[in-house]
Amino acid sequence: MARPQRWELLLRASQQEALLAVSLFNDPGRERALEGFIIHMHIAWTYAFQAKWLRAGRDYHVLLSEQPRRYKYINGERMSQSVEWFVKQEFADSAAVRANLEFFIELRNKIEHRHTGSDEALRTVVNGECHAMLLNYEAFITEFAGAKHSLAHRLHFPVFIGGFTDQGKADLLKLTKTLPADLRRFLAEYDAGLGDEVSRDPRYCMRLTVLLESGNRKGDLSLQFVNQRDLTPEQQRAAEEIAANGGLVITKTRTQVVTNADKFKPGQVAERVESAIPFRFKPSHEMAHFWRKHNVRPPKKDPNPKNTRAEWCVYDTAHSDYLYTEACVNWLIKKCANESGFREATGLEPRRKPAPRSTASAQFDDDGGTSG
Repeated sequence: MARPQRWELLLRASQQEALLAVSLFNDPGRERALEGFIIHMHIAWTYAFQAKWLRAGRDYHVLLSEQPRRYKYINGERMSQSVEWFVKQEFADSAAVRANLEFFIELRNKIEHRHTGSDEALRTVVNGECHAMLLNYEAFITEFAGAKHSLAHRLHFPVFIGGFTDQGKADLLKLTKTLPADLRRFLAEYDAGLGDEVSRDPRYCMRLTVLLESGNRKGDLSLQFVNQRDLTPEQQRAAEEIAANGGLVITKTRTQVVTNADKFKPGQVAERVESAIPFRFKPSHEMAHFWRKHNVRPPKKDPNPKNTRAEWCVYDTAHSDYLYTEACVNWLIKKCANESGFREATGLEPRRKPAPRSTASAQFDDDGGTSG
């Protein structure tokens, strides 16, 4: 058997880092699992970039000067370029893969050695971005090195409960509210800087809708992945409607649509948005301007009350009112994180929230002034 080339050895090291990252991420008892996942995926990507460039005979070391050609050295070895440098060389500014990698580069700088108690909550919030980064990595290495280097046979769908049960969903939603304010602000501001085409691209953030099937067909895979891009337009619309309405619970005896699962009243939407942005966002003012501006739902007494933007809003027939989706909340938080996005979302000038009063001033007010 031929001795592996240097680029192949680098690629093997890269794959080992990726496998370790996934192992950490999927370990329910591991503390700081997300931080470990990000660190080892960054190493995996760096080695993968180096393997590709080495195979192509391209230089990726840090130059001190061109004439004469001098390199920067660390401990007697030529210094390699950083993962940030490789990302800019490999992907266009508008690429969703680049947006995903740069998101994790910034996030790593935010959480490394800080926010150690926020790992589980943050992992819940950025789960889609984590899946996207791993799939992007798989696509990258198989594209330049060939399908024989795929990790698909070694990485399988993890077994989990959260999200499949009502309690699991409630616990996950509760976790997301424990994120520190600076992390919530970072997530909102980063997403706000992305165009809709990138933010909705599965290569930036992968979102899954899981359907439970009836039957026991031993000849089939128990888990089958269907890419939305491979569906017909009719199938895509059906899938989007399922996701917007909370999914389907499918049993052997009947198919039951779960309606209004994870939907929010206008007041709840406004409360969540306002808590995540620096501006006021009230249900009777900003929220109302938002849905009118974007034709999210019909006005009162409209003869067709169900004529809503299904990805953002649904009509609740039982109560004759409107409920809003998680996608709507996320879009508002993303857009309203800065002044220009706020105007685009609502058509209004943003009103900054008042700064919280200090403990001393609150005490002064409670006492009715100082004693003389």
